[in-house]
Amino acid sequence: RVAAGAFSEGQSPEPKGWAEISTVRTLNKTMFVAQVVGKSMEPKVPDGAWCLFSTSVEGSRHGRLLIVQHRDISDPETGGRYTLKRYARPPQAVSDGGELKGTILLEPLNPDFKPIVLEKDLEDLRVIAELLEVLG
Repeated sequence: RVAAGAFSEGQSPEPKGWAEISTVRTLNKTMFVAQVVGKSMEPKVPDGAWCLFSTSVEGSRHGRLLIVQHRDISDPETGGRYTLKRYARPPQAVSDGGELKGTILLEPLNPDFKPIVLEKDLEDLRVIAELLEVLG
């Protein structure tokens, strides 16, 4: 299960079994199916929807729907440490030491929810996977 709200606490992703899915995509070992819980990504991702994700996230993350994990922050809707959000990163500055500065926004699609704004501890944010398809 993946939170579509705030970060979900206490989650320890463990496979529950195999799923037979209907998709036009060619499946590979980087893909997995998870259930999204919460309303912050509606209407594109309804509460309880089963979705196909890929752990292969390359290139710019800006504007993509991603499962992210943060060690010290929890999602306001579900209280967890994993969340599905649209990743937004305005142009950033880099310090002399190579440290990233600036802001990362984890944006809900549902206007009833506020974005999660990260301005510090950016190195504690980990991208887990990208949403490929809502299966139902």
